[in-house]
Amino acid sequence: MNELTGGIKADIFIPASEYRDPEQDRREAELLWPRTWQMACRESDLKAKGDYVVYDILDESILVIRTGDGADDIHAMYNVCQHRGRKLTERTKGKFGNDIACRFHGWRFGLTGELKHVPFETDWDGCAAFNKAELTIPAVQVARWGGWVWINQDANAIPLAEWLKDVSPVLEPFDLAAMRPLWWKTIIADVNWKIIVEAFCEGYHSGETHISGINYREAPMPTQIVGEHGMFYNAPAPFTEYKTEKGSWTTPKTFVEHFWANQKHLFTTLGAITLEPGMKATERLLDLPDDTPPEQTLALFFDYQLDELAKRGVTLPSSMNMEKWFAAGTDWHIFPNSIFLPSLDGALWYRIRPGKHHDQAVFDIWSFGRFAPGAEPVVEQEIYHGFEAFKGNCEFLEEDFLNMEAVNQGVKSRGFKGAVTNPVQEGTVAHFHRKLREWCGA
Repeated sequence: MNELTGGIKADIFIPASEYRDPEQDRREAELLWPRTWQMACRESDLKAKGDYVVYDILDESILVIRTGDGADDIHAMYNVCQHRGRKLTERTKGKFGNDIACRFHGWRFGLTGELKHVPFETDWDGCAAFNKAELTIPAVQVARWGGWVWINQDANAIPLAEWLKDVSPVLEPFDLAAMRPLWWKTIIADVNWKIIVEAFCEGYHSGETHISGINYREAPMPTQIVGEHGMFYNAPAPFTEYKTEKGSWTTPKTFVEHFWANQKHLFTTLGAITLEPGMKATERLLDLPDDTPPEQTLALFFDYQLDELAKRGVTLPSSMNMEKWFAAGTDWHIFPNSIFLPSLDGALWYRIRPGKHHDQAVFDIWSFGRFAPGAEPVVEQEIYHGFEAFKGNCEFLEEDFLNMEAVNQGVKSRGFKGAVTNPVQEGTVAHFHRKLREWCGA
């Protein structure tokens, strides 16, 4: 097996049935989503007691509520009244007082789900089915990591810390919790959720998909399996051609030029990963001698990046160093539905959920940056119905989106038996489906 595969198994074939069989959807609904850890909201969304966010997954709606001033004073429970089954709130976020009232009949619950008040409660006198203690709203597991609040509906699921034990040591030096969103865009996409996960957990597509400004065709992006999860990284490669401002293609003559071109492309077309501090640090490299070795160039970039952040009142943890920066690679898939790309500047983060039917997904995209206290931007969610409606927002991602609906249709073809994944650069895709089979009992 190729040494770059990092222990990836040889089962690279994904049957077409895993994309189009209604039974697959049923198994996911019953066996995957109720039993796995999923990120529900940012901790910063729950600043004060009573603040809440609603996390919806298929037919389930989960309330995530801050119940006190402590970091762990967060409670999660089903968003449903125990009287007649009405959702307690139809909003996506808000603030409760000391209790939660159902607007159907006025039953009131505490912030941790206990039934506090029932109009005409004495009407139930003598009814064995009416027991206030037993009418507490069922809770779901809740935990914090990386600045996110995570939920799991399975009371017997392993703790989040154990779920992420292979990921946390690599990524915690980035101080993910200190990041704040620069923008948040949600696309209600007309594709199955798995199509989106697969597209963003591998980099093999870059050479043909991302063609507007950088030629990635000779840049391999090997994958690695990390416990339940997976990642890919940029392997050493020849200098990548880039498009100049005049529209012509040119090959960099130095590593500095190569690095600058790649950073500039992300800065101008993605609006994430490389932000203003990173771009300023990159531009400082242009004064280096042409023969500056790559290792020295990257070391200087690291120092310049820290300096540019410091100018803006931001410091990275002392645990962050060059070795840990490199070890984090490029892209991480946290099973089942979170993907993120960390950087010294911030992160690009994806969350993908199934929508109301097989060919619909709810696709959240965040760009995170680092800001001095009080300098964080105020960000509101932007919602787009379909990839077409998203056009004009992000050139880089729009290149990815051009594939989505075509793949979603193609996997349904009688002429498609299944995906034959690249064992080196698409190992994460094959691993994702292996894990789906394990969780869904297939």
